[in-house]
Amino acid sequence: MKNPVAQLLHCWRWWKRLQPQGYFRWSDAKLQINRVILPARFAYQKAGEELKKVAKITARDEHITRIDLPEHQLHFYWHGTADNNLYFLIEQEFNPRNPHCYTTPPIHLTERSRVIDVGACEGLFAYRLLKQNLCQEVICFEPLRAMATLIWQSAVENGVADRLKVEPVAVAESSGPVRLIASDSPDAYRIEAADSETQEPDTYAVKLDEYFDNHQITLRSKDLIKIDAEGADLAVLQGSAETIARDQPQIAVTTYHADEHVEEITALLKKLNPGYRFRLKGFAHWTSRPRPVLLQAANAPTKG
Repeated sequence: MKNPVAQLLHCWRWWKRLQPQGYFRWSDAKLQINRVILPARFAYQKAGEELKKVAKITARDEHITRIDLPEHQLHFYWHGTADNNLYFLIEQEFNPRNPHCYTTPPIHLTERSRVIDVGACEGLFAYRLLKQNLCQEVICFEPLRAMATLIWQSAVENGVADRLKVEPVAVAESSGPVRLIASDSPDAYRIEAADSETQEPDTYAVKLDEYFDNHQITLRSKDLIKIDAEGADLAVLQGSAETIARDQPQIAVTTYHADEHVEEITALLKKLNPGYRFRLKGFAHWTSRPRPVLLQAANAPTKG
C-alpha cells in the first residue's frame, strides 16, 4: 500500500535535488502526480474505464491481442496479457500531459526527420509519427522477436511499412550476443552480454555508432533518437556517443529504471553536446519508488 505523504515527499526531494540545474520545472514535476500519490488500484481502475472508451480489443489467439484505436485510425498488436495497463501505452502517445510523451517541446520533428526508436515494443509510437507525417522514416529496434514480428505486421496493415524498418535486435554500449533478463518488475529488466562458452544468447545487440556507420546513416539536428530500453538506456547513449557529439540529434530517453540514471544521462549528454537544452518530466507511478520519467534534449532554435 502506498503512503501518499511518503510518495509526495520522495518526489519533492527529487525535484529539490534537480531543480537548481534548471531543466526540471515544478509544472513538469507534478504532471499526473495524482497517480504517483494515490494507491495503484485507483489509476488502474480509471485506466480500465478509459481503455473501453478509446480502444476496441480483440483476442486473435491465446497469446496475441489486436487493439484498434478508431479515433486515430490505427491499431497495434500486443503479445501477452491484455489488461488495463494498455491504456497507459495509448495515452502517452496522444496526451501531451502524460510525462511519457516523447514529442513534447523542446522536441520538434519535421516531415523530413528520421527517428530511431530504441525499444519499440508494440510500435504505436512509430505508427503515430508516420500517420501524422511528423517524420519521414522510423527505424525500430525491438529485441523480442515476437514483438518485432507484430510491429512489422501492423505496420503493413496501418499502411506505413514503406517508411518503417524493424531491426529485431537489442541496442547496447557494444555489439555482440546478449541475454535478456526479464522480470515482472520494471526495475529489474536488463540486458547482459552472453558468455559464449556457457550461455546461449537470446539475441544480438548492436552499438548504434557502428550500426549508423555500417548503414551509412548520418543524423541531423531535427532527427530524434528515442530510447526506452528497459534499463539499458545509459548504455544505448554510450554506444551512440560519436553520433551524438557529431550530429547533435534530438534525444528523448527514459530515466525511471534506476536511481542514478537521470543525473548520469544528463551529464553524458552535456558532455557530448554542451548546446543541448533539457526538459525533465514527471514521476513514474509504476516502479518500486517514484523516479523522473523522461529526459528530452534538443539544440536551442536558431534565430532568423
